[in-house]
Amino acid sequence: MKIGFHVSIAKGFDDTLKGAKALGCEVAQVFVKNPRSWEQRVLSDADLAAFGRLSAELPVFAHLSYLPNLAKIDGDERNLKGLLHEAALCEKLGIGSLVVHPGSRPDRLSGARMTAEAIDRVHDRHDVTVLIENTAGQGNVIGRDVEELARMYEGVSNKEKTLFCIDTAHLFESGWDIRKKGVWKGFLDEFERTLGLDRIGLFHLNDSKAAAGSHADRHWHIGQGEIGLTFFRMLVRDKRFAHLGGVMETPKMGNMDEVNMEVMRSLLPPLVPRSSS
Repeated sequence: MKIGFHVSIAKGFDDTLKGAKALGCEVAQVFVKNPRSWEQRVLSDADLAAFGRLSAELPVFAHLSYLPNLAKIDGDERNLKGLLHEAALCEKLGIGSLVVHPGSRPDRLSGARMTAEAIDRVHDRHDVTVLIENTAGQGNVIGRDVEELARMYEGVSNKEKTLFCIDTAHLFESGWDIRKKGVWKGFLDEFERTLGLDRIGLFHLNDSKAAAGSHADRHWHIGQGEIGLTFFRMLVRDKRFAHLGGVMETPKMGNMDEVNMEVMRSLLPPLVPRSSS
């Protein structure tokens, strides 16, 4: 598995590349705009050139910003408008994959239907693969189990360009105690039966500060949370996922990115050469 981080774009894409290389990332994930604002972004020629330098060095995934709620695109028009704007930015930058959270809605069936429609609208306008991320299931957030993920997938027209991002912390927090080998196997078996393991396009490698089944979305440092190292060693050594990227979204605290990368590298198969910072 190729290991990397979600990295900041706050100081420009050249700085993003510098930070990713310093950490020894083999894959990176970024926001394509300010994730806490509805304001749209206009990419300059300098932005495009700098991103070209970044993407020439390593694969880059985009993550949808915090505000658009795909499960309520029939409510606030900003939800769909924001999604389509970020998909357009991805296309202009040459980013082929956009990770999205399904969103939140009390009527879960309607929420899944709206999320599928939102993904269809992206595919209608932009050549971007959308990766639906599983969630911890806090409150009315949808995407907490394979059944809900499958419901959204079935509602999407262009299934070829619809994949899934499996977040390990969210999976644990949603109720799968993946510390137990049999539970992890059970999840993969259900996913294979329902959707197919080939539909997994990315992993988010996060430990959890919250307990299994808590439905609280609390990422933590690798091996220092409730999940622990045994699971992560099993995952990153699974040959079925060797071609995929694993992106850490652990809290930015001091030198913990360096620590998390060192820990994750220590779990990889010893005969596989890795990049070094």
